[in-house]
Amino acid sequence: MIAPSSMPSSPTHPPSLYRSLALFAWWTLGACSLRAADPAEAARLVEILALGPGQTVADVGAGEGDFVPALAEAVGESGRVIATEVEQDLVDEIRDLAATKGLPQVSVHLGDQEGSGLPPGCCDAILLRLVYHHFTQPAVMREDLERALTPGGLIAIVDITPQEDWRELPGVPDRGGHGVPTDDLVDEMIGSGFEWVESIPNWNGDADRFALLFRRSKNS
Repeated sequence: MIAPSSMPSSPTHPPSLYRSLALFAWWTLGACSLRAADPAEAARLVEILALGPGQTVADVGAGEGDFVPALAEAVGESGRVIATEVEQDLVDEIRDLAATKGLPQVSVHLGDQEGSGLPPGCCDAILLRLVYHHFTQPAVMREDLERALTPGGLIAIVDITPQEDWRELPGVPDRGGHGVPTDDLVDEMIGSGFEWVESIPNWNGDADRFALLFRRSKNS
């Protein structure tokens, strides 16, 4: 793990979105398609988000809910997992998954590109896995996510550096390709009032992926 002060100047950095647009990415970009959760990656996400029994965590852009069971196990029956998606069929799919696996602590909210669907101050932690670079209004979403976190709450963003040979996603900011540069993401989050905690390059053994951990200021 790399602390902010020692982060490389050119850090390394591909699904699920906010999956309305991730569906688009799925059929156009095989490398960014949805896949089942890797148990090792799920465990690492639980670790960096410091999840424990009784906490509330949101999986924003949860796709088919691949990481929901691991998050639910981490927070236990006394905790809460809020999964969000922008397509009703995916919301229904995650609800069915939670019912099938017997996860009463899981609820599912419908969001859009202007809001996550999360209630204010609801979450101790938020996960965005291969979601951020799909936002068409990232500044609006950052404000929404900050409101959803409790003071001092953590947000983990797993993403990919721009891939120039991948098809451009409609409506998203031009960052030099499909993805987002690590430095840009850090600057944007800090500019919205988040505190940068750490950077993890080569996320899950993939040189194109990275993870960034931020905290909502306790004073905000």
